[in-house]
Amino acid sequence: MNSFRNRLTSCLSFTTFLFLALLLLAPGCSKKETGVIKIGAIIPLSGPFAAYGEPVRDGMFLAVELINAEGGINGRKIEIILEDDGGDPKTSVNAFTKLATVSKVPIVIGPLSSGASMATAPLADRYGVVQLSTLAGTIDLSKAGDFVFRIYPSSEVGSHYIANVAVERFQAKSVAILYPNNSFGVTSNKFISEVMSEAGIDIVTVETYNDGDRDFRTQLAKIKRANPDLLLCSAYYEDGAQILVQAQQLGLSIPVLGEDGWFGPIANMVGAGIENLYFANAAFGSEYTNNPIMQKFIKKYEEQFNKKANSYAGAGYAGVEIVKHCIEIAGLDGTEIKQTLYALDLLTAFGQIKFDENGDNVGAVYDLFQLNELNEPVLVK
Repeated sequence: MNSFRNRLTSCLSFTTFLFLALLLLAPGCSKKETGVIKIGAIIPLSGPFAAYGEPVRDGMFLAVELINAEGGINGRKIEIILEDDGGDPKTSVNAFTKLATVSKVPIVIGPLSSGASMATAPLADRYGVVQLSTLAGTIDLSKAGDFVFRIYPSSEVGSHYIANVAVERFQAKSVAILYPNNSFGVTSNKFISEVMSEAGIDIVTVETYNDGDRDFRTQLAKIKRANPDLLLCSAYYEDGAQILVQAQQLGLSIPVLGEDGWFGPIANMVGAGIENLYFANAAFGSEYTNNPIMQKFIKKYEEQFNKKANSYAGAGYAGVEIVKHCIEIAGLDGTEIKQTLYALDLLTAFGQIKFDENGDNVGAVYDLFQLNELNEPVLVK
């Protein structure tokens, strides 16, 4: 009899254990997750793209500090695991692989540049980890993968905007085009040329250069002889500084119009020639009072870093805002975060973020800026 009772008790204990185990595994009945939420980030803090990466980093960490001070995400603190890729695609691939397989993050804010973002895009789909690129503009990223999104719009937006400025604001009759022979420059030239053709504007010469070039006098001399009303130039700021300086040396003093890649620390190098530069960039700054989130961020950023926030810092801050919003809804599953992003329509410190079926931000608005002597963007009214 005692043996039967012992077997019965043992059986009931096992049944009770099995029932409780299944109950804990049932949807909605699992133990509440605790601990720090880890978010990946890939930003160039060394190399030629560091001037872009530093404000993005500062914006991200300010967002983390403020969110954690307010209780984090669903009561859990956020931690950013930051990888410096130096803007090098191979380093970016290694960093993304590490974040996805070792740190096991569900989302990576970055990479920043177009080349690095294109290199890591296949990994996002392979590992089911969302890639939220910050400043990458190449149009090729639009078709790079289902898990790939970006905060800054495609370069198509900036190219069309600056081309329309040439037609409508400057009322140019003839233009010259100068662009780098890379994916960014080639696509920008395509869109700019289309607008010029449709508007009946005479393109008097089209000149190119290669990455790493520092002597642009041959191209600029041809442009000067062609005598255009203005120069449409797609360039990053390091190339752009040399282009403006050499244009002055050759006596070429016409308006130069470009996209947001021009925004960088070049005023001291260029001197008075900076007055000829106009560039398209995201509508960001203290003038945009209709966005209280942007204005709060600008104030907090200046208090924290004793300098003015720029759109790159706003993009970094917005990246963390987006992550917080998605994790609150979808949890820490990359696929669920991806689906939440496709449905996103969120006002952030960067502006409106709304992704289309390609993961491109179609909510951002562009405006026209110049640089002052402090390398700060000044809205052209």
